[in-house]
Amino acid sequence: MQWSIGGRSLATAATANHVGAQLWNPSTTEGIWVTAISLFQTAAVVSNPSIKRSSARGATPTATVTPDINSDWSRNVSPPSAAVLELATFGTQPTLAGVPLLSSNLPAAIASGFMLPFAGRGLYIPSAQGLCVYTPVAVILQPFDITFFIEE
Repeated sequence: MQWSIGGRSLATAATANHVGAQLWNPSTTEGIWVTAISLFQTAAVVSNPSIKRSSARGATPTATVTPDINSDWSRNVSPPSAAVLELATFGTQPTLAGVPLLSSNLPAAIASGFMLPFAGRGLYIPSAQGLCVYTPVAVILQPFDITFFIEE
């Protein structure tokens, strides 16, 4: 099945490695494939979004978007993995893992951003792991609209 989930993040603290959004796969058995990510700023301020895997969920995000049958492009079934989108700010940060998969620098312009398609089947997110948008430097990650496109 193909589905997508999107939301709007808040500005983060001016702290290195502060997460603005996390796609978390809580399934104990099912992995998911992220086929693309779109991210566009909603404020006219320079921002440094990067993408990295996460190995622990973190706690108390400001907002959580839970997919349902309407997230499925065919509108047949809710996503089996029950993956969720968590948006900044977090009371306890997710645990970032590995090296950045993407690092970028966005200009001070509303709607600056990117659409990042992944080649082949996509970027695999195993069970009980996630994918985060974060700021790698000690500056505010500005508010942004984000959408993850997923296959299961």
